[in-house]
Amino acid sequence: MRKLSIAAMTAIAALVFATVAFATNTYTVGGSSKPAGKGSKSSPIPIQLKFNFGVGNSNAAQRGSPIKTYAIGSEGLITYPKLFPTCTFSQANGETVASACKKAKVGGGLVQALVGAANDLSLENTLYCNLKLNLYNISGAGKLGGMAIRLDTDPPPPTDPNSRSIGCPTPLHQSIKAKFVKVKISGVAASELRFTVPSEVLHPVNLDTVVRNNESTINKKVAKKKVNGHKVGFYTKIGCKGPKRTIKATFTSEDGVKKSATKEVKC
Repeated sequence: MRKLSIAAMTAIAALVFATVAFATNTYTVGGSSKPAGKGSKSSPIPIQLKFNFGVGNSNAAQRGSPIKTYAIGSEGLITYPKLFPTCTFSQANGETVASACKKAKVGGGLVQALVGAANDLSLENTLYCNLKLNLYNISGAGKLGGMAIRLDTDPPPPTDPNSRSIGCPTPLHQSIKAKFVKVKISGVAASELRFTVPSEVLHPVNLDTVVRNNESTINKKVAKKKVNGHKVGFYTKIGCKGPKRTIKATFTSEDGVKKSATKEVKC
């Protein structure tokens, strides 16, 4: 057999490394709100909020790697969860949601995930997992309040990547505890929703789960109690620096690497 030179082996190794290094996670975020308007502190606008995010791979034939922690917010959008009905996290968790959470529901949506072995990211060896999403306003989530991100699904998993039918390789009936944190995005005050995904959700039966698409809607809710004489909503617009509003999501992998994605939408 012809021997390869050291230079050739080095070149091959570099090529392999470059190929592996190139296959990294990609991230997207987006959203919209209504009614239109910038809003301000002196004229806040209660809104319905829609947001979405996803994790992909720079190699189109592979799924992304799991994300442990998420942080999502939008320039000039702040929350007032303590002015609305709540239930406890334990009431929103478990096999079923307690009736006490009925009035605390603030929204819902769909999570489309991918499930597969950690040592094989190929899409051909990946299963689809669609989960029903419900969002509940909860007490005991910190100074600024928070939500229970409720996920429900049962087998069988969908076989069509475009399917929106609920189904997964394994059953899941569990909530993730999220809290609101006061931050600034593009120099304007915002309420950032932060949460960490439990290991049993991230790695069901020792498999990896990655969210390829999350679609969430927070309903427009107006509080009975006014703030500084103004009506406010669960989510409220209080300003925008320019003609565009920045939506930002920060993704933290299990090894602690943080990456952010932003999207500018009309104020």
